[in-house]
Amino acid sequence: MKLRDIEVIYEDVNMLVVNKPSGLLSVPDRYNKDLPCLAGMLKDLHPGLMVVHRLDRETSGALVFAKTAEAHSHLNMQFQNRKVEKWYWLLTTGQPPQSGTIDVNIAPHPSGSKMMATGKGGKPAQTAYETIRHFRIFSLVKANLLTGRTHQLRVHFAHIGHEIVGDTIYGSHGPLYLSSFKRKYHPSKDRQERPLMNRLALHARTLSVEHPQTGEQMRWEAPLPKDFRASLNQLEKWG
Repeated sequence: MKLRDIEVIYEDVNMLVVNKPSGLLSVPDRYNKDLPCLAGMLKDLHPGLMVVHRLDRETSGALVFAKTAEAHSHLNMQFQNRKVEKWYWLLTTGQPPQSGTIDVNIAPHPSGSKMMATGKGGKPAQTAYETIRHFRIFSLVKANLLTGRTHQLRVHFAHIGHEIVGDTIYGSHGPLYLSSFKRKYHPSKDRQERPLMNRLALHARTLSVEHPQTGEQMRWEAPLPKDFRASLNQLEKWG
């Protein structure tokens, strides 16, 4: 991954908004500082850039960075006070209700691993969602994070029985193949079928914040990655 591959959605003297690719860390790894990360790559071009929030490694989509200390403080306060609106697009298994709110606490997993789990002793977590399209065995859903807990969307959708496609930690669904949903499709025996999407089907689609200098409400939309678009095209055709 090269710096030139990072799509810039918006930039001014206060902040930078980019479309993070899937598979790239947002910030340096806690245990291996040598792993490439988006913040590190961007700081080569913007030395004073400051992290405001982050996306999981496999999640793609809109991410905002601050360019000044004042912008950093202002944006951080918006995130802390839940004044930021974030909508994610995701592919789930099954057919969730047309809309709803998942209000279930999230806590560290009892195993002591990096996983999270639903539980009464955890922190409050709320996710509002709307189903954009039901396919035969999958659904395209948009979800609004009303709180910002670790792995919130993955844990919440697994909790209601509609795991996010490609989530091998909180679900059992691996890569998305055409054979996963196209009836009477049999891949050639002499050629291995390639997945349509070989990662978590989760994309931070829109991000809305108050401009730290002008006070104007800003809203950005991160275009869907190629693998996500291709998967939706095939689901529209065969799913």
